[in-house]
Amino acid sequence: MGLAAMIRQWRLNRVRTHEFDALGPDQREALARDIGVPEDVVVRLVARGAQGGAELPRLMRTLSLDPERIRHEQPALMRDMSVTCSECAVAARCRRDLEGRQASLTYRGYCPNAETLRELRGERPVDLSFS
Repeated sequence: MGLAAMIRQWRLNRVRTHEFDALGPDQREALARDIGVPEDVVVRLVARGAQGGAELPRLMRTLSLDPERIRHEQPALMRDMSVTCSECAVAARCRRDLEGRQASLTYRGYCPNAETLRELRGERPVDLSFS
């Protein structure tokens, strides 16, 4: 992302944050209820900006999963995964791996949605026992 695009994104995030801050307590509560997450999570999601969680659909497509189909068939699961992705502390690594076409090989080591993604792909869980 170039400098001009970064500045535009920063400004857009500031506008959205200001709009959210202008909501009254009842409106915030209604918004949280409508999207099915606690109000404190909504506050964190707004702070992350519009690009928070953008890696999830990209990663899903990389793993041959259809995010739109899953969103339609399992909306609660997709919402939970999106929230988890939006709050991820290693999103920059995920973006680098996606851009470098390494994500399908590396996501299991850091992605907080890795287990769910493996299950969606029909993969068996990794057995970490030392029997």
